[in-house]
Formats: sequence, structure tokens, C-alpha cells
Amino acid sequence: MVSPLRIINMPPKLPRRTKWIYGSGDIAFSLTNTILSVYFAIFLTDVVGLSASLAAAAIFIGRSWDYINDPLVGYLSDRTRSRWGRRRPFLLFCIWPFALSFILLWVHPPWHSQVWLVVYYALAYVLFDACFTLVSMPYTALTPELTENYDERTSLTSHRMFFS
Repeated sequence: MVSPLRIINMPPKLPRRTKWIYGSGDIAFSLTNTILSVYFAIFLTDVVGLSASLAAAAIFIGRSWDYINDPLVGYLSDRTRSRWGRRRPFLLFCIWPFALSFILLWVHPPWHSQVWLVVYYALAYVLFDACFTLVSMPYTALTPELTENYDERTSLTSHRMFFS
């Protein structure tokens, strides 16, 4: 038998609608990661005309920024104080730079120099990854802030993974 005190102290369950809306936010992250993983190297070699080693260098530089970027954004997000809360400013104001930086990855600048193309795509990838992190880290950090209940957090993460 469950103690009456345990029932009284349990946080309320989240509505199913909240779980689905929260989970659907992962679609953008999943799509951009999948598209980059599958097509970006092919785009750099076949469309832009970079050699495979230079395309790999551009991607390596862009991905390496992630090691620095993630802890910085996590630190910033955890310490943000605004009238909208800690996470919402990132979700509201960084989504458009995230979208624009993704578009920049697919622009073919009119340069013929392999070096300048590598510099452009490395910087575009660094910018994209920074914008990606500015949105995805606060989004992911919302899970424990939406509920204190372990089972509800598991359910939220399950909904997010469904959309992922």
C-alpha cells in the first residue's frame, strides 16, 4: 500500500500535450545533424570541388569547436537570469541564427582557391555549431526543469527520442 504522504508530495504529471510539444523540438536538431552527416562531405567534394582531405579538414575544424563550445554554452545557459527564465532566451533568439548558419553551409562562394574555400567552410561550420549549441543545450536542459519526477523526465526524454 502506498503511503498517503507519498501521494501528496508527488509532483503532478505533465500533460501529454506538453510532452509531445517538447519532444517535437528535437526534429530540427535531428534533421540538421542527419543532413550534415550524410551529405556535407559529398557536397564539399562533388559540388564545391574540394579534395577529400581538405573537405575533411574543414569538417574537422568545425566539429572540433564543439569541444570548446558546449561547456561554454552550458555555463552561460545555467547562469542566465532574465524575465523569460534561464533557457527561453536561447530558444527564442538563437533559432534564427541557427537556421541561417545552416543555410551558409550550403552556399558555394565564387572563389576558386581551395585554401579560401576550406577557410569559408570551416568558419561556416564553426558558426553553425555555435548556433546549434546555443539552441540545443538549453533545450536539452529543459527536461529536469519541466518536472522533478524521475518517471516524467524519462517520459519526456522518450518523447524527445521519438522525434529524434
